[in-house]
Amino acid sequence: MGWSALGLLKRIMPPESGVGADINWADLRRAWGTSLPSDYMAFMAGYGAGEISDAFSIVCPQKPGATSSDMSGMAYETANARGLWKPAPAPSGAGTGKAPVIAWGVSAGADIVCWLTENSDPNQWPVTVLGRHTKALWKTYDCGMAEFLRRLFHAEFDESPLSDDTLWGNTSPQFLNYRQVERLREAGVDPWTGEPDPYADAMFDD
Repeated sequence: MGWSALGLLKRIMPPESGVGADINWADLRRAWGTSLPSDYMAFMAGYGAGEISDAFSIVCPQKPGATSSDMSGMAYETANARGLWKPAPAPSGAGTGKAPVIAWGVSAGADIVCWLTENSDPNQWPVTVLGRHTKALWKTYDCGMAEFLRRLFHAEFDESPLSDDTLWGNTSPQFLNYRQVERLREAGVDPWTGEPDPYADAMFDD
């Protein structure tokens, strides 16, 4: 499921060469107690973590409970999503209350996009969206990460699954690895326009 969908995704949004991430997946498997879907692992190898058209972030994998100044990583966003999972976590002593979601993306509209991890096979995990301004707080889609993005770009859902419609029907999205974004901003260039960033040298008071 994931590999063919990723191939189609690459045709829509080609990755830049040499920007993938080298990740210890075995270490992450031990930390999370499960493997992650093959299309996500292949996405990390080809693209790495980064942003799509300044409207969607593919989060970097982190171990649960990881402490990092990067507050957009998998551990941080998963904790946010699990805090709002329905049904709500059970009270102490009334069951595990484990929320079966792991986050992999965040939209410009503050939606958290996750996998629903109830199946023992990660490649069968559907995508579920914690919406910020959507009709339902949670909505699940019967596809994996790569196929979800492909359908989003081609507007193949009944309606946009995200609060922000920047990528809805956008058949020419651009992906930038976080390292590229940081390099361009440090050079005083807006990553998405290629123009000088007017805020590059701005100083802000606390």
